[in-house]
Amino acid sequence: MENTMVPRFGVTIDITPREPSFAVIGCVVGILGIWVGAPVCAVAIGTFLIMFRVRVRFWKRRDI
Repeated sequence: MENTMVPRFGVTIDITPREPSFAVIGCVVGILGIWVGAPVCAVAIGTFLIMFRVRVRFWKRRDI
């Protein structure tokens, strides 16, 4: 077991804002969700995902 190679996994998360029109739609969805009585946590997550582009990438470093 001394010379065992174990892969090292990593995660890269990129969060970038979308176009301004998506920001307006996200705000409207958030306000409407709170107005109808939806849970604030659910509204906040939905609004965040509308307003921002979230990309998750998994990578493995290769040792040569």
